[in-house]
Amino acid sequence: MVEIYRIEKGAETWKYKAYDYVRTDAFCVGQSIPIELEFSHDEKEEDLQAVILIEDHKPVAGCRIAFPDEKTGKIERVCVVREKQKGGYGRILIQEAENWLKEYGVNHIVISSQDRAAGFYEKLGYQLNPEVDPSVYDKHHKQEEKPKQEPSRPKNAPRPFGFTCVLVEKYL
Repeated sequence: MVEIYRIEKGAETWKYKAYDYVRTDAFCVGQSIPIELEFSHDEKEEDLQAVILIEDHKPVAGCRIAFPDEKTGKIERVCVVREKQKGGYGRILIQEAENWLKEYGVNHIVISSQDRAAGFYEKLGYQLNPEVDPSVYDKHHKQEEKPKQEPSRPKNAPRPFGFTCVLVEKYL
């Protein structure tokens, strides 16, 4: 049986560690994202709001939520441990994150998704919006005074981690 936990200010330490474990397994080990890159934009622990799924006393999935503006909620860093992927945990996770965001009164939810996962979100009622750069909803993007210019990459050049980020969104 899957247990759902919310992490917010004052949560027990094990919940933070469980979420970090899932991210490390899914992103750093599973997708070879360097750990210093994966965790470099994290907010302070006391500011984190996240959802984790625990099964048989083991963390299996997690995501965090943020609020880019008053009526928009963002679901971030959605991850499922490698051995549990494709087992329905992502759907449960997104449903719980959406429920939590609805409690805050948001009417628009955005997710910066890996392009290869966009179809998963579309099955959950999200729409792919290729016209919008997903980084416009990032906290660290808004704090930068001058946007960083990324060197242009030839059209068919390999992507650094094998994926591109795209925006999926849902209006409630």
